[in-house]
Amino acid sequence: MASQSIAGLSIGDRRAERASSANNRRIVATWLFISFALIVEMFGIGAYVQNDNAGLSIMAWQPVSGIIPPLTHAAWERMFSLYKTIPQYKLLNSHMNLEGFKAIFWPEWIHRMWGRLLGFDFGVPLLWFWWTGRLEGRLRPWLATLFMLGGVQGLIGWWMVASGFQPGLTEVSVWRLSIHYCFATMLAIAVFTTGLVVLKPNEDRLAPEIASRFKLARGFAVASIVVICLAIFAGTFLSGTHAYTIDNTFPLMQGQWIPPHYGALHPFWRNFFESKPATQFDHRVIGTIAALVVLAAVVVAIRAELPGRARDAFLVMGGLLIVQYILGVTTLVSKSLDIGIVHQLNAVLLLAAAVWAYFELRGRREA
Repeated sequence: MASQSIAGLSIGDRRAERASSANNRRIVATWLFISFALIVEMFGIGAYVQNDNAGLSIMAWQPVSGIIPPLTHAAWERMFSLYKTIPQYKLLNSHMNLEGFKAIFWPEWIHRMWGRLLGFDFGVPLLWFWWTGRLEGRLRPWLATLFMLGGVQGLIGWWMVASGFQPGLTEVSVWRLSIHYCFATMLAIAVFTTGLVVLKPNEDRLAPEIASRFKLARGFAVASIVVICLAIFAGTFLSGTHAYTIDNTFPLMQGQWIPPHYGALHPFWRNFFESKPATQFDHRVIGTIAALVVLAAVVVAIRAELPGRARDAFLVMGGLLIVQYILGVTTLVSKSLDIGIVHQLNAVLLLAAAVWAYFELRGRREA
């Protein structure tokens, strides 16, 4: 009995040693970063679906049977007849034929299939890493939670889509769209941060006395994270109201710094979330503030002579910030959906870079 216990402990010790080895951590971190990349791609698909008003083309949430699209003409006609019952068809697309319906069906079907791919990509390796003892014990509950939150995101997505079926509505609720986008952003950053933690465990981080020397740069990294999140949040309402289609000049709007119809809706708070001029103006202002904060963070980081990886993280953040601002202005003046999609993708990458910059300066936790 004692020998069995000793043998059991030795097996457990070997598993723990393998799970915490540098090579195994690289494997697990690579899986997490690939998952992050797939989530970022999902933002692009979702942005195309939303801005093309394609999200209401599939009238049911069928996680399993929905994998198979209509395969016959009769099946397509049944799907199209369901779409004809909702206000979007009656009020906006009554001229649409079956071919036109297929053009909005396929992007939404791909969007949902990509969500299933994400579940497969995350769930199957998670089970395999767990079964083979490649996951450190501290990571298992957290990774299982992330997998379940991915399922919650699917439910939020359907809850968002269902809002567009209400009488008189031709698109989804901007509030539900914002929640869906922000929850996806949270999941993406959680997966990315977990990859950083796996790749660089506590014992490999800066000693507290060294980390304390970079308190100012670390504070600017936190400030960058906050303002980027605010800009993303404001951007969800700009996207939800399609506000990028109006006032396509920069930096002025209709020849003024503040658009003349900024407070047209009553009560006033509705302008922040439902008015096209207001949501566009707010995103411009918050985005510009975010740009200034991030640039200041990069300057502080350069002057502070940070460790190599931390300096790289701040420089990447600064580079992505410049790209992001150019993409935002270009989207506005060109009204190009494709550029706007890249703008949304890059926003997540910019936030991830800010998180990376903070992570590299976070000191080691002493036992």
